[in-house]
Amino acid sequence: MTDASTFSTAFQDSMRSFQEQWGKFQPGNAAPVAWPLAAMQAFWFETPLAVSTHLQKFTAGQIQAQVNLLADLSREDGPTNLLAKEAAFLQQSAMAWNTEWLEIASLIQTKILSAAQKPADAPENYPFSRAA
Repeated sequence: MTDASTFSTAFQDSMRSFQEQWGKFQPGNAAPVAWPLAAMQAFWFETPLAVSTHLQKFTAGQIQAQVNLLADLSREDGPTNLLAKEAAFLQQSAMAWNTEWLEIASLIQTKILSAAQKPADAPENYPFSRAA
């Protein structure tokens, strides 16, 4: 046996053991790994995707606001107006970023906690037997 097949077999055995132990805590006839799989999906797929989408939208909005401000400032006459408007924009932007981080934290919390609330799906029936 190679090291890879030994690791594979050991991993499968540990997963079966985990499923058996987890099955003891599942109510009714729920699939024994429904919650861990939903949590893994939430941790490694749904949450990063939602966070990156949220950040992209926010960043695009901030960039557009900065471009609009620069376009407005190009028409200003006095240098004090330029400085005051840019300082106001930077202050507003800092507050917006703080709010954005709170929204992202809330989004992450919602996505991760929703994994625990997902109903257990019925086990899938495959037309072919799975490899052991």
